[in-house]
Amino acid sequence: MQTRPSGSLVSNRLPGCLRLDAAAGMLADAIRADLRRGSEAGIIRRYEIGIEEVDPLAWLAPQPRGERLYFRNREGSLTIAGIGCCLASARLSDPGVANCLRSESNDFPETGQPSEPLFFVVNWFDPETARRDPGRWLGFAPARVVLPRIEVRRTRETVLAVNVCADAALALDALEGMDAATAIPQIAHGLQMTADGDPARWADAIDGALAAIAAGSVEKVVLARTREYGALESIDPCAALAALRSEEPAAFHVLVEQSPSCAFIAASPERLYKRKGNLIHSEAVAGTCTRGPDGVSDERLAARLLASEKNLREHACVVRRIESALAPLTGSLTRDPCPKVMRLRHVQHLMTGVVGHLNGAVSDEAILGSLHPTPAVCGWPLAESRAFIRENESCARGLYAGVVGVVSASRSDFTVAIRSAVIDGASMTAFAGAGIVRGSEADAEWLETARKLESFDGLVRRAAQGPSLAQGSGAPAQRRVLRSRQSESVVEVS
Repeated sequence: MQTRPSGSLVSNRLPGCLRLDAAAGMLADAIRADLRRGSEAGIIRRYEIGIEEVDPLAWLAPQPRGERLYFRNREGSLTIAGIGCCLASARLSDPGVANCLRSESNDFPETGQPSEPLFFVVNWFDPETARRDPGRWLGFAPARVVLPRIEVRRTRETVLAVNVCADAALALDALEGMDAATAIPQIAHGLQMTADGDPARWADAIDGALAAIAAGSVEKVVLARTREYGALESIDPCAALAALRSEEPAAFHVLVEQSPSCAFIAASPERLYKRKGNLIHSEAVAGTCTRGPDGVSDERLAARLLASEKNLREHACVVRRIESALAPLTGSLTRDPCPKVMRLRHVQHLMTGVVGHLNGAVSDEAILGSLHPTPAVCGWPLAESRAFIRENESCARGLYAGVVGVVSASRSDFTVAIRSAVIDGASMTAFAGAGIVRGSEADAEWLETARKLESFDGLVRRAAQGPSLAQGSGAPAQRRVLRSRQSESVVEVS
C-alpha cells in the first residue's frame, strides 16, 4: 500500500484492479485495519483502488438519492461521480478544505499512484434572483464545496475511492449500502412539454433591455426564459442526464443533488476556465446561429455568423471582460487573434480562447470571483446588467448560468451551467438565455432560445420512442456490492 500525507489528508492507494464488489470489500478491510491501529484526530483518510472499466453515471444511477454529484469535462479526460459528503463548506478558503487542497500535485497520476482529493464546487448565478421563486431552488444551497464520501473517478484509469472523516462507521455503512453499476433507467414515461414561457412578457423584457441600451446604461444584457416539461412518473435525474449526454456528447455533463426531492442537470458547451498548475485557459462563447441540414449550409451559416456585426459586438464584449478580469491575476495573457466557430448539435457559437500564466499562488476562489459571471450569461457592465436582470427577468435562475466544477491542488475545471434544467418529481424546468445588444429583435431572440432548448426536446422524443434509444452502457443489474462489514462529434472548432 502506498501512502502520501497531505496536510490534513492522507491518501492510500491499494494495489490491484478489481471488480467493483471486490474493490469495495478491500477498501472496507483497509478502513477497519486502520481503525484497529488507531487514527490521528483531525485527519481525513482517502482510500482508493483501481477497478474494472465502468461508466461512472451507470454506477451513480442506483445509489441513494440526495447527495449525488457528477461532473464530466468537455474533452472526456475527467469523469467523476460522487455520493455522500465527507467534508462540505460554502467556501474553498474554508480551513478544512484549504488544508486538503495543499496536498502534493498529483491529480492525474500514473496508473497505480494515489490521486489528489477532488472537490465539487457549485455556485448560483446570483442568490438574489432566486428569491423570486424560492420554492424551485429550496433544496439547493447558493454556494457549496463538497468532498464526496464515495466516488468513482475515471481519468487514465478508473478508481473507486472512499474519503473517511472522524466517523469511519459512516464510510463503512456507505460502502455496505452501495449498489453495483446497473443499466441506466429509461426516460420517464409520458415526458412532454407542458409550457413554453410567455412570449409577450419576453418581448416586454427585450424592449426594456433595448431601451436601457439606447439610454447608455448597459451595453449588453442577457435575458433567460424557461420551458416546462412533465411526465406521468418521477423523472430520474440520471436517466435524464444520460439522454442529455446522448443529445450533446461533447459538452460538460453535470448532475447536482443536495436533497432527495430535486436535482439539477446540464450539458453545457461553455467552459468558465480550466487551470493546470499556474496555466489558466478561459474562453468567450457568445454569438449564436442555427445548424444547417448539411455541411454546405453549415459553412454558409458559420460564415454569416463570423460576419455578423451584431453577433461580433456581443462576442467582443465577453472577450474584453475575460481579459480585464484575468489581467491582474496573470503575468502574461494571450488570446486567439479572431473568433472561431464552435459547432454543437443544434446551434453554432462564436468562441475565442484566452490563455495566461497566473501570478504566484492565485486561488481558485479568487479566479472564480473575478471571472463569474461573464457577459455571456449576465451582460455588460456587470453591475448594471445584473440589476436589470433582477428587476426584469421572469424566471428565478438559481443554478442556471451558475458555476459547477471540480478543484484539486494541481488543477481545476469549471463550466458555466447553461443548457440546464432543474428536476422536481415528475416536473422539469429547462432554461435558455440570449444576449441582447443594439440590433436585437424579440422574435429572433425567442427563436434562438428555442434552438438552445432543442436538446431537452430531444429527451421528449427519446421518451416517446422508448427503450429502443439506449441512454448509456452499464453493467447488468447485480446484487449489492458489499452486504456485510465482515465480508457524432457534435463540437467542432474550426
